Amino acid sequence: MTQSSQSRLTRRTFIAAAGAAAATANLTARARVANERVDITIVGAGLAGMNAAMILTELGAKVVVLEASDRTGGRCLTMDRWHLAPDLGGAQIGRDYARVLDVATRLKVKLGPGAHINAPYSFVVNDTLIPAKDWEKSPLNRTVGAERSIPPHALGGFYVEGRTPFESIDGWLSPAAKDYDVSLAEWLTRQGASPDARRIIHQSQGRPLESLSVLRMMQEATRGKISMARFDMAALRGLDAYQRAGVTSQHVVGGTSRLTDAMAASLGDRVRLNRSVKAIELNPKGCTVRCTDGSKFRARFVIAAVPFTVLRRIAITPALSGAQADAVMRMPYGNQSQVWLRVRQPYWEKDGIEASMWTDGSFNLIRQQLESDGSRELISALAFSDRSVSLDAMPEAERGRFAIAEIERIRPSTRGLLEFVGAHSWEQAPWSRGCSFQMVPGRAHEWAQKMGKPHRELHFAGEHLRQLEVGMEAAMESGERAAREIADRLST
Repeated sequence: MTQSSQSRLTRRTFIAAAGAAAATANLTARARVANERVDITIVGAGLAGMNAAMILTELGAKVVVLEASDRTGGRCLTMDRWHLAPDLGGAQIGRDYARVLDVATRLKVKLGPGAHINAPYSFVVNDTLIPAKDWEKSPLNRTVGAERSIPPHALGGFYVEGRTPFESIDGWLSPAAKDYDVSLAEWLTRQGASPDARRIIHQSQGRPLESLSVLRMMQEATRGKISMARFDMAALRGLDAYQRAGVTSQHVVGGTSRLTDAMAASLGDRVRLNRSVKAIELNPKGCTVRCTDGSKFRARFVIAAVPFTVLRRIAITPALSGAQADAVMRMPYGNQSQVWLRVRQPYWEKDGIEASMWTDGSFNLIRQQLESDGSRELISALAFSDRSVSLDAMPEAERGRFAIAEIERIRPSTRGLLEFVGAHSWEQAPWSRGCSFQMVPGRAHEWAQKMGKPHRELHFAGEHLRQLEVGMEAAMESGERAAREIADRLST
């Protein structure tokens, strides 16, 4: 760092700035922020944005985080008012999630073993309930060869996870990875998947196979494979990817929102809620971020830490171009519509069949949540992407009635034992507009290389910009990367 930049970034300078702000306490909140000046304005108070803010603040920079909603956390959301306070988004903290674990330790956030592990699945095909032990020989299983022994929810993993060629977590960024930048439909054809296997995988994904990027799936599979290498795989045999992750991970005691709440608390009044951004104007002499409430923030740099579904609604001047603009405007996000139900009595003890169900009906999964204390009082009925559309069109209470009726119809042992807890759709969350990001086949490799590059004074963060990690750790990784980029520029 130069001497001038060092003095500007000292904690003394930061404290002095904070003191100056406190001196204006007699002003109204609106007046205080009307023309506020900071070093960095961060748009979005999810894990990525808040991690970037914490790092830059520790360096002495003056930071403000603008969040459109009335809460922090993004797609980390614990529904405290619901029975057993389930997590509706990020929950699993892998044992190699170094950034998440470090922040949790520093902020004294308590972690517990296992992340809401899901019980094994049974299967519903053509409204017929099939126990897991009977699947391979069931006449409703019309897959062929080695496919027959693979549970329906694991077939996609069989053809992608088990055939991922990369040995390092950055392998998907290599020039050779372009060969795998194809659709899942093309990949399954290459691998000789049977028609019924393709049908089942389509039902599991909830999206046309032609729209799904194999390269994106392989990046996630590679990270999981490397993480799992440290464990006794014999002990994990027979579990699907989600179950394996649950067994080998941790969770935040009380729900993931306790972690994001602690991060927000550490930032104090640097986080501003209910500040929806409508425009980002870039200028080397000072960037302006304009909010819909009329407030504006001047800064040397800006970090956009929101999903592209949100960013594409923000006017950026000068505009993005090339692959970066293409990614922002075209990146699809899948939905996950959830209906949560309380189980009054253990129906699985009445019929002796696994509690959780993969289905080819209105829901993709009926998933029992096994808490780390052994309780099994919650199930969630999940509809992904295409199947979520009709569900999302219903009022919330109607979604509950529909889910109960569907489950009781396909599994009579549940009759009278299910109670509606709540419903949530990530597509309908206005500041998320979807659950998990996807990649357009044929564009994934170029997007991965270019979409996170700084655009003039604008930097980017978010789980969709993953390079090496997955899940919540990917969001933290991207926030750290954006903070490092800006710190380097501040020091010159």
